[in-house]
Amino acid sequence: MTDGLLPGGRFAEWRPPHAVGYVACDVDGTLVGSGLHPTDAVVEAVADATADDVAVGIVTGRMRDAVAELSRRLCARGPHVLHNGAEIVTADGEVITDRCLDVDHLGSLLSIGRDAGDGVLEIYTRSGFVTSSLDPRAEAHWEIIGARPRAVIDAPADLGGAAVLKATYTAFSAQTAAAVCTAATAAGLNATTATSPRTPQLVYVNLTHPLADKGTAVAAIAERLGTTPADVVAVGDAGNDLPMLSLAGTAVAMGQAPAEVIDACHLVAPGVGDDGVVAVLAAARRWAAGRSVADRSAAGR
Repeated sequence: MTDGLLPGGRFAEWRPPHAVGYVACDVDGTLVGSGLHPTDAVVEAVADATADDVAVGIVTGRMRDAVAELSRRLCARGPHVLHNGAEIVTADGEVITDRCLDVDHLGSLLSIGRDAGDGVLEIYTRSGFVTSSLDPRAEAHWEIIGARPRAVIDAPADLGGAAVLKATYTAFSAQTAAAVCTAATAAGLNATTATSPRTPQLVYVNLTHPLADKGTAVAAIAERLGTTPADVVAVGDAGNDLPMLSLAGTAVAMGQAPAEVIDACHLVAPGVGDDGVVAVLAAARRWAAGRSVADRSAAGR
């Protein structure tokens, strides 16, 4: 296929869009690779898309402070999704909508964290996050997000009633991550996994309100922008991206994504090390201008 994009698992059902209402971009493994910041090529590609009136949004499990520098560098039009779908904000940081966890959810999370053992539970409020322990193996994650926990807590009451947007279980093994997902789902929580090229030794389990994920958030943004999911382009590389990839009319997996993500997508971009999102944004600009990529029949598997 042309333009640096190859067929994914759902390619047969894909049709090039006649319009692009929103481009939803995951952060870790998509906009950012093993470095701290996006490359100059990614920054330029977002700027070009924005200049062509294509709305590009950051869609991430990170908290606000952990994407502040990224937002500044990219100047993306948004809206943006934080906390894995629990919060939607404008480019200026105004909260559009949020879905917070309640006290019962928090009690379940703390219990699951204690039972899992091989990891650290992080609980995110609007003013930072607290943790279940200060295990040094989680330091690499705190370096990525540019912040450290404010306190160690044992019970929901320790939060003093602060609104909780999301929890993340930083697991030190894939087996522990899978066990946490199973327990959280049984407790009625939304649980999805993610990884980062900067911390291949860790698996992150994003734990949110049952109605909060990247898919529900991107659907809400599409409605706000007066477009439809069919005109959304979504690009990601991990399990927590699957809800938005399943929703989008054009779902693109990064080249390094695992098989289950590639199978869920229409197209596959080059890997993050090759700035694959640049190819996606270039294609989105052409689709937005009514100049789609070559016919599906021209592509070979």
